[in-house]
Amino acid sequence: MNVRRYRARDMRDAMRQVREQQGEDAVILSSRRVDGWLEVVAALEDGESSEPVREPEAAKPAREARTADRAPNSAAPSWPADPELTAMRQELRDLRSLMTRQYAESDEARWAARHPLAAECKVRLIDRGFSESLARSLAGSILDDSSPEQAWERLRARLSGAIATHRPAILDEGGLLAMVGPTGVGKTTTLARIALRQIRRMGPDSVTLVTLDSQRIGATRQLQAFAQMAGISVRVLQNARELRDLARRVDDGHLILVDTAGQAPRAVEEESLFAHLPPDIRAESWLVVSATTQGSTLRRVLDAFRKADPSALVLTKLDEAEQLGEVLSVLLDQHLGLGFVSDGQRIAEDFHRVDTGYLTRLALDDDAEGARAGGNARETWAAERLAEMEPPRRSRSPLRPAQGAEPATLELIQPVGKGRYATH
Repeated sequence: MNVRRYRARDMRDAMRQVREQQGEDAVILSSRRVDGWLEVVAALEDGESSEPVREPEAAKPAREARTADRAPNSAAPSWPADPELTAMRQELRDLRSLMTRQYAESDEARWAARHPLAAECKVRLIDRGFSESLARSLAGSILDDSSPEQAWERLRARLSGAIATHRPAILDEGGLLAMVGPTGVGKTTTLARIALRQIRRMGPDSVTLVTLDSQRIGATRQLQAFAQMAGISVRVLQNARELRDLARRVDDGHLILVDTAGQAPRAVEEESLFAHLPPDIRAESWLVVSATTQGSTLRRVLDAFRKADPSALVLTKLDEAEQLGEVLSVLLDQHLGLGFVSDGQRIAEDFHRVDTGYLTRLALDDDAEGARAGGNARETWAAERLAEMEPPRRSRSPLRPAQGAEPATLELIQPVGKGRYATH
């Protein structure tokens, strides 16, 4: 660091001397009056000078002679830096950082003063777990002449419209559908829920369960227990080649649901499960993620599982999440659409097509009256979705209820025999 002391008649003269000697980047450290003169101390970080310091012509020969005298000893070790100069350099860095933060805070304060209602909504969003950038973006759409209720309703509508959704055609057309994701997010349970949905729509002969998870203890037994109760078949396969062979043997329109082993983000395979399938076989992967995952971890999961080439997301464990703002902040920052959500332990009643309006209410933590006014979604979603289901394309199966009868509910899977375990 280059530190110099100057004497001048006034501050203007001192600043002129500092600029001439140290350039425009020099910083004034202190100033005081000494014997009628203004004494100024200025400093400049090494290598920051924007203008070279002018040197009298008469001093150049002496400087060159000193440089020549020191040349033989140029390899000698340098002396330790002056601790006072080191401390001063650190103080300058801290000062710059402080000024940068203060400028940002002052800009935020000016925005809040001009738009108090938007600023209040931004604070409410951040309190609910939303990222600051998303909260500022959502609050920026609020009109200053709106009432607080109108502003919050506008914000809710904008957030609901921003959530990308996915309407899967593979459930109607058939093909291979695999659940991928990290461990413990509910892939096997999600698979059973989709299978039950298909059984109710098209009959048990329209679905085959496949597991490639040979690592987790009890994974195969869980699917076998469900398959026995539902009256469908389950296959244990070892690799993608066997899966391809199975896909070629089934009828068109048949859905093969594939359960895969959970993978840590750092250990995701480089190739997609369906990378080498022929183009005539329809195949998709859905990424299953949990609403209880931290935002930073969820970003790593989404980034890592790009290698699996998923086409949609399934969000589980909504009922266990303290806040949804952090998760939605991440999901709104990526391209995959949300297909299904689950918010409980019941297989049929707690698995739904995504409803962005209700999801937004949960994320914004609206009051219970507002949530009930939105439709008592947790209790009515199952009935609404079952009413939307298409008529079966195949012959009526024993599990398909007669016309006008209530559909049978496979709510809980009971243990099948000693040592057989089931999940729900």
